[in-house]
Amino acid sequence: MRLLEKREQLFMEHELKRQKVLVEANTTLQQEKLKADMNREIANLKTIERREAEFQQLQEKERERARDAQLKLRELAAQEMKERVHLERVLVKQQQQNLILQKQREINRLKAQADRNLFQQGQASTGGKPAPKEKLATVQEEPATPSPEAAVVLTDSDTPPPSQNRPKPVRRPPVMIDVGIQKSPVPECCVSE
Repeated sequence: MRLLEKREQLFMEHELKRQKVLVEANTTLQQEKLKADMNREIANLKTIERREAEFQQLQEKERERARDAQLKLRELAAQEMKERVHLERVLVKQQQQNLILQKQREINRLKAQADRNLFQQGQASTGGKPAPKEKLATVQEEPATPSPEAAVVLTDSDTPPPSQNRPKPVRRPPVMIDVGIQKSPVPECCVSE
């Protein structure tokens, strides 16, 4: 019986050792598994952090692009406003020049009419009859009209174009010239009858 007890004891010790080895192996496996899980979790966290950082960078780039686009739009609007103001100034200058030309034409017309009236009054006051129409030749100057260049000229500078720097023609009243036709003296020897 002693042998049986010894065998059982050996079997028990062996079983205990085997259980201990299994427990240790299981513990080692669990530790390895825990380490692997922990490494996986750390890798996942790092991936999430990296993605968040990339997302933040993308958002920052988008914000910068939006700011740049707004600045460009503001610059374009300011440039457009400057051009519009410039064109409006040019238009106002052209309108003023046209108005000045119209007023000058009106003044010249009124002066010519006044000169004509004075001439007629002078003729009437001298008591003389006006000269017959066949003996008078009327000389008239053409009215001063603006050149087509002066009508629509858009320049960047404030100075008028060279066509507007010419002196304005002076408008003179019509001049009556007495053109009497006289016979030229011809020697009688040359006249054939």
